Amino acid sequence: HEDGPSAALLGITAILNSIFSLCNCPHWRESIPFGLGTKFLSFDLPKPLSEQLPKLPTYADFLLENDYENNFYNLREYAKMPSTALGVLTTKDAVVTLLFLVLMLRQIKSFVCPVFCQVGRNLGRSTHGIEWERNNEEKILKFGEYVFRLFYHSSVSIFGLWYFWSKPWWNEEQGGTRTLWENYPNQTIETGMIWYYLIQCAYNLDAVASLIQLSFVLKIRNPFASNKKPSVRFVSIEWSPSCRGDFREMAIHHVITNLLVIGSSHFRLTRIGSMVFMVHDISDVPVDLSKLANFMKWKIATITCFISMVITWAITRLGILPFVIFKSVLLESHLTTVGLDVKSYYMWRPYFYILFAGIIALHVFWFLLFLKIGYALAFKKELHDYTEHKNGEQDVVCKKGQ
Repeated sequence: HEDGPSAALLGITAILNSIFSLCNCPHWRESIPFGLGTKFLSFDLPKPLSEQLPKLPTYADFLLENDYENNFYNLREYAKMPSTALGVLTTKDAVVTLLFLVLMLRQIKSFVCPVFCQVGRNLGRSTHGIEWERNNEEKILKFGEYVFRLFYHSSVSIFGLWYFWSKPWWNEEQGGTRTLWENYPNQTIETGMIWYYLIQCAYNLDAVASLIQLSFVLKIRNPFASNKKPSVRFVSIEWSPSCRGDFREMAIHHVITNLLVIGSSHFRLTRIGSMVFMVHDISDVPVDLSKLANFMKWKIATITCFISMVITWAITRLGILPFVIFKSVLLESHLTTVGLDVKSYYMWRPYFYILFAGIIALHVFWFLLFLKIGYALAFKKELHDYTEHKNGEQDVVCKKGQ
């Protein structure tokens, strides 16, 4: 491909070709003025990924092949099968399942988060008094959200350690990270991997919704009410008091994460995707614990959780992710060309490079914030969570007895 078009040009052309094909304009390049399309975009594109990768049976295929009826029992049997369309998040079966999981997750949160908030309210009242409760509704709201996150991250971390412990890509003696790419694209997508990916994707989509919900407030004013300021809009979107101080970075992180999740599934790269999930989930547990302790201003608990968070973050997100996982993407992913068109690999490789580099850069940014928090704690004896408040917190008094 040295004499061919650049990877960026190949990728952009492939994306445009897919869009115009959906619009029933397969000869769009010939419609570009002055013959620029045929002159500069006349190269051949690789076959679509769907034609290069093995076809995975859909639920409809399963019913047709076995002459089954559409009922709950057969749906359950299909859900227990490995290497089905549920293993690729961009298929119709997976999209419908994701929608159901997200709605179910939202429903569970609507029930348990108020309970967790009440727990935080009671703890804050007993620790700091009734006045603290009145002035910290924002923290109480976030307390409930982070308790839910703690339960989720702990659960998927325990499952991940149990399920992936014996997988060869975590063991150098069994082949190590090379096994992430070997036998591609004919790797079996195990049932556990399918549902691990579906649940993780549903959680990440819900995390985007939760970030928006905690960051913005929709205000609707009565159009018939007297208004001395004619410039005031009847409908406005404003920042919420519970908005994170690092909203911009967190929003970018969620976009990159979801692109990586969906992209890795679409390209059947769930093995390396599971490694990325693992390092994130394990490091999120002490993050959640430290935030919960800091919301309550429990000094000893906050310091203990903070130290464990910094150590875990450095090992997983600044160690394993860049120097094991991303290193494998850079140096070993070419092994996929055994079963994949070289042009396709060349074309889509930068997509994953950029996303991985972006998410690692964000991890470095947050680690520097942690060091800033540690500095304030060590030299100013103050507990400021700069990820929640850019300029620090007004309430930095800690309960020494906790």
